Amino acid sequence: MKGIAAAHGIHRVTVSQVLERTGTAKRPHSMNPSQVDTAARLYEEGLSLASIGTRLGFNATTIRAVLLRRGVATRDSHGRAQ
Repeated sequence: MKGIAAAHGIHRVTVSQVLERTGTAKRPHSMNPSQVDTAARLYEEGLSLASIGTRLGFNATTIRAVLLRRGVATRDSHGRAQ
């Protein structure tokens, strides 16, 4: 919402209010337990953080953070264990 607000020169709360008033779905603030389970499974199957993020609607940084909190061992950008 910050990006939308900045692009239009309005406050982010205004953007939020317009989205609520029009019934437009907003991106969730965090992943639910089922999404974390799915992310862990997909990562362990070999998918990249970016592709998991695209599939679940979150960025790669968020996916990495939840996987680390879950205790999932991460790979480097070449697929090697870290």
